[in-house]
Amino acid sequence: MSHRGKLTERLVEIPLLLAERRRSLREMAEHFRVSRKIIKRAIDTLTFHYPIADERDGREVYYRFSEGYKYRSPVFTPGEVATLLLAEESIAVTGLTAISSPLAGYARSLLAKVRASLPPSLREKLDALAVVFGSAAAPAKDFSRHATTIDRLVTAAVERRRVRLRYYTLNTDRVAERTVEPYAVYFDPDGATLKLIGYDHLRKTILPFAIDHIRFMRLTDEHFTRPADFDLRELLAVNCFNGIHGKPIDVRLRAHEVTARIFAERTFHRTQRLVERTPHAINREETTTLEMRVASGRGLVRFILSWGPDVEVLSPPELRREVAETHRRARARYADHE
Repeated sequence: MSHRGKLTERLVEIPLLLAERRRSLREMAEHFRVSRKIIKRAIDTLTFHYPIADERDGREVYYRFSEGYKYRSPVFTPGEVATLLLAEESIAVTGLTAISSPLAGYARSLLAKVRASLPPSLREKLDALAVVFGSAAAPAKDFSRHATTIDRLVTAAVERRRVRLRYYTLNTDRVAERTVEPYAVYFDPDGATLKLIGYDHLRKTILPFAIDHIRFMRLTDEHFTRPADFDLRELLAVNCFNGIHGKPIDVRLRAHEVTARIFAERTFHRTQRLVERTPHAINREETTTLEMRVASGRGLVRFILSWGPDVEVLSPPELRREVAETHRRARARYADHE
């Protein structure tokens, strides 16, 4: 985002923050990750449009709306409201707005308010769109019974408090104690599951945790500082592929025949680059060769295997050997049918 874009974002969000409760200068500076001087300058600008009062409490300076002033939320156009409602419809399948979800109450009140704001004609059109618009993602697991865990994890992430977990790991088939600094709770569309991303004190790195594998969780009074450069989307783009985290590696894949056409028109990762496209000809197979820098591990291997014999690993050599060995093991299981 540009400097002007960030400034605009602050000027829009600060009134929203003050509408909830009074905020200290330090708190808002930490929230926007800028200096107190920059926040003070933004507040000074906003006072031309809003009755913002300041008050000192000890060493802290707090800001709030003046007594009697009622902040009015931004006015949305009918098209914007319709977009918001359709977006809610598409994420409902994640379970985040299910009846037992900690966000369910907010979702219901939000939908009631925005639906009431629509003119009858647009409301009818929205209902018609809802029938044909949605998400192909469906939750692979039922997260309704994990509502309390989700709520407490969100609280811990907002308040930046460490949590103690008793966590079940599929690879080891064991439950172990973990101390984690929760950074974010997110929906993983590849696995259609809810996950926690945070710093694991056992492994000394940022890791994902499946929320339904948390057997017990306790918030502590220990606070942590989230890295200033932490960005969930960027982290997942670099270190997660097909739902599995791993170290980034450069991969070259060659797709054959019909799959070559699919690879030519589809983007699997933002780093994807077309290396070679060989059209079909007499005595020549149609191929598409791509290069990507993606997270290594089971997610990448499963992605390659999902295309069966139509996708070949050209590099790196160790990945080619791993996929080849997996194909050999699969063939051995069906040896009695050859």
